[in-house]
This record gives sequence, structure tokens and C-alpha cells, in this order.
Amino acid sequence: MVKHNENNTRTHANPQSAVLAAFGLSDMFIMALIAAITVFVFSDVRNFELLNYDDNVHITINTHVTTGLNMDNLLWALTNSHDGNWYPLTLLTYMGTVQFFGVNPGAHHLVGLVIHVLNSVLLFILFRAMTGARWRSAFIALLFAVHPMHVESVAWVAERKDVLSAFFGFLAMLAYVYYAERPSVMKYLGVLLCFILSLMSKPMLVTLPFVLLLLDFWPLGRLYQGARRLVIEKIPFLLLSAAVSVITVQTQKSLGAVVSLEHLPLKIRLENIPLSYVKYVVKMFIPDKLAFFYPIPDAIPVWQVGISLAVLLLICAFAIVMARRLPYVFTGWFWYMGTLVPVIGLVQVGLQAMADRYTYIPYVGLFAIAAMALPGSIAVSHRRKTIIAIAASAVIILCAARAKAQVNHWQDPVTLYRHAIEVDGDNYMAYYGLGTFYVSEGKPNEAVTALKKSILIRPTYAKPYINLGMVLLFQLQRPEEAIAYFYKAVELDPSSANAHNGIGASLAMLKRPHEAVPYFERALELDPGYDLARSNLARARGEAGL
Repeated sequence: MVKHNENNTRTHANPQSAVLAAFGLSDMFIMALIAAITVFVFSDVRNFELLNYDDNVHITINTHVTTGLNMDNLLWALTNSHDGNWYPLTLLTYMGTVQFFGVNPGAHHLVGLVIHVLNSVLLFILFRAMTGARWRSAFIALLFAVHPMHVESVAWVAERKDVLSAFFGFLAMLAYVYYAERPSVMKYLGVLLCFILSLMSKPMLVTLPFVLLLLDFWPLGRLYQGARRLVIEKIPFLLLSAAVSVITVQTQKSLGAVVSLEHLPLKIRLENIPLSYVKYVVKMFIPDKLAFFYPIPDAIPVWQVGISLAVLLLICAFAIVMARRLPYVFTGWFWYMGTLVPVIGLVQVGLQAMADRYTYIPYVGLFAIAAMALPGSIAVSHRRKTIIAIAASAVIILCAARAKAQVNHWQDPVTLYRHAIEVDGDNYMAYYGLGTFYVSEGKPNEAVTALKKSILIRPTYAKPYINLGMVLLFQLQRPEEAIAYFYKAVELDPSSANAHNGIGASLAMLKRPHEAVPYFERALELDPGYDLARSNLARARGEAGL
């Protein structure tokens, strides 16, 4: 294992003395401090609402969740995919919260906060155990706890899967540290179990085998055991990762979560990858203009792609060349690069160019570089150490203040969407979300304005057409206008059962039931479980005398 002295920026492998750092009162104080600061930054979430942006899909309109914990719901969570993914453990935490607290927004938010606090403390324990560097480990954990880019994963209940997956992922890494010190079958199985639980929360950490190999290099210093042995050791993890990756992609495709090449060309996806990698690094240092959704552009300037690629290649080359002298740079940088791969956009799920929540685990690698690069050798004067401590504390305070402000943008749907529009006036998804919220609040005129704005910005996005049609049809009783929007939605997305049902409902309201029947039938072909389309079809057949 690599031992790291707090007074030395260099690390050295010492396989003959693989003893985990002893934890004392100072460590307990640091853990309490990390927890207290994290709770302070995120405490306002206890008063927040659930959003109509996926929170409803996961909780409020999901009868399996709203009926709490029981055997049927347990079996459903284990055997069904939901919203394009398989994450039964996350669903079980929703059910458990409902079981004890009901559909209480504050309770759901606080459960996510508790898990985030545990993650922050676990991260300190992990790096403290691996490196022996108490204050550097504390700096890593505090950056993780209060960085503004991590607000989305904590303040958005639908992203419970982020914090839960990380919890079991960090447990797997910690278990691996203990396994690496004195290997045994039981310890190995413990690592494997934690990995499985992480994948059952969200298939984000399919890259864990790669992360463990990086930790073998630094700070565990296991390369003396032979690279071949270390790779063979990861084979069961690699097989699990491969299986879960294939299943996840197939599930997302079958449920329409994967964006087709027709809607998002491969050229744009490939161009967006290096640009996103660089933007995430920039946002780590300058977490400004954060929003719940960043629209992917229709075109990316070639010079931006070229500069981004050059920057990434230079950093990768530096990390490789300096691997012996600065091993933490190698591990930290490739931790960041590698753990972002599942969400970098090659297989595009959703229409976002990037997302704050995607940095929840990848940023740990960059935080480790920042912490381990801090001067701390014996040769450094006491005065300079004091300056470094003050500077590090100032960074944490600034991050905490910025994060606390960012947290409040998540308090309710209107605040969230309006903030995103302030960040980017062309955020069509924010206007769509705002319009959808106004629909649910019975404010049709406001809904029409917001949805038309969304369509004006991104005329190729089908969902606003459907919702606008619904408002015009059912709330404003204007079927002649509504049907045009439903036809356009079908043109943009022929697989939309809602759009076909909307055309049928419009025709039925226009007293043309014979014409409505085929559209209801098509809606049921696309979604056999669409009960509303089924009842509409029965009514239309009756009115048509069929």
C-alpha cells in the first residue's frame, strides 16, 4: 500500500508495511465537521416541493411507490425497468420513505440529504485510509460535499439514484482497500456485493473495475504484485459491468429513452464529447450559470472541438509522463475521464449537452488532484502552511455559499424553470417544463404561452406540441387548433401514443368518431397499457355504431 505523509507531497509504495491509517479523535472531529457543514448547506431542502420534472414519474404518479413497501411492489422493483433504467434499490428507498412518512416532499428530500452526508464522510474515510493524509482527505470530502455542481444530485429527489449508487460505490472502494491489505475470499465477496448494490441503485459505476485498477496504481501501490494478476482479479467485476451495460442500453432503447441518430446526429454527439469534458473541468473551478438542463447545440464550432481535444490530449500526456513523480495526477485525471464515459453522450439518453449530476462521482478524481497538490512538506514554513490552510478554507466557504444559493433554485418547479431561463433564454426544456406545470395548476393561458415559446426555440421537439394540444383540447375546448399540434407531434415522433390519442380525442370532440377510431387503435398498438386510449376507443366505437 502507498503511505502518504501529511508533510510530504510525494507518495511511495511500501508493500512490506500495508497498515491502514489509524483513526483517532481528530478524524472523528473532521467527520462531524463534514456532516455539519453539509447539513447547513442543504438544510433548506426539507421545505422544498416535489417537481413535475421526473419526481412525479418516480413517486407521485407511481402507484407502486405510493402504496409503500409490500411483496408485490418489491417484486415489481426487482423485475421491471422504470423510466428507461433498472434501479430497484432506489425505488425501494422511495417506497420505504412513503411507508414511514407518506408522500411527504420534505421527507424524500431529507433522505437524499442523509445519503449525501454519508457519502461525504465515507469519502473522507476512504482517502484517509488509503493515503494517511488527514487534512488532504478532509479537503477532498468537503469539496465533494459542498461543490455547487453536486447540488442537483442532492436537491432533486429523482436523482436519489445518484447519491445511492455513489454510497455503495464508495463502500465497495473502502472494502477493496481492506481486501488489498490482507486479501481473503470473504473480503473479495464483500467488495463484489457492494458493487452489485451500486449497480442496482443506478448503472453509473460500471466503470468501477477501471477505478479499482487506478487505485491499485495510486494510492494502494499494488503494481509490485503484477499487472496481470490485478487485471484477472477484476474479471468478475468486468463481466458484471459488461452485462449491466448491455442490459441498460437495450432497456433504454426499448423504452425510447435513447435518442436516435435522426434526432441527434452522430457528428454532434462526437463533437460534444471533448467539449463537455473541458466544460466540466471549467465548471469545477467556475461553477457559474448552473441550470437543470443544458440544451445541446445544433452545431458546434470546429475550433471549440479542436481546442478541447488538444487540451484533453495534453493533460492525458502530462498525466502519463508524470505518472511516477505525480501518481495522484494519473489516478485522479483518469478517474475523471473514465467515470464520465457512461454519461458523456456516445449513447445519448435525453437531449442535454451535459448535466451537473453527471459530475457527482467523476469530480472526486479532480478533487484528489487538487488536494494532493497542496504543498505540505516539512520544508514548508509554518507561516506558509497557515496561508495554505486559510486559502483551502476560503475555497470551501466560497463553494458552500455558492451551493447554498444554488440549492434554493430547486425549491419548486416555477423557481427551477425560471432560473434556467435566466441562465439561458433559449432553454426550450425550461419553457416546456414551465408550461407543463401551468397545465397541472389549471392555468391554460400561461401554459399556452410557455409551450409556444418552447416550440419556437426548438420546433423539432415533439413533447411541447402534445402538451399544447392537450391544453387547447381539454382546458380551452379548441379542438380545431389542438389537432394541428397533435398531427405535428406525430410527424416528429411517430411512436408517440399520446399524440395519436390526442388526434383521436380531437376528432371525437369534433363529432368524427369514425375517423377517431384508427388513432385510438394505433395508440394502443404503441402502448398496450394505455388505459385512457382504451376507454376512448370503446366510446368512439359506440358513437360510430361499430
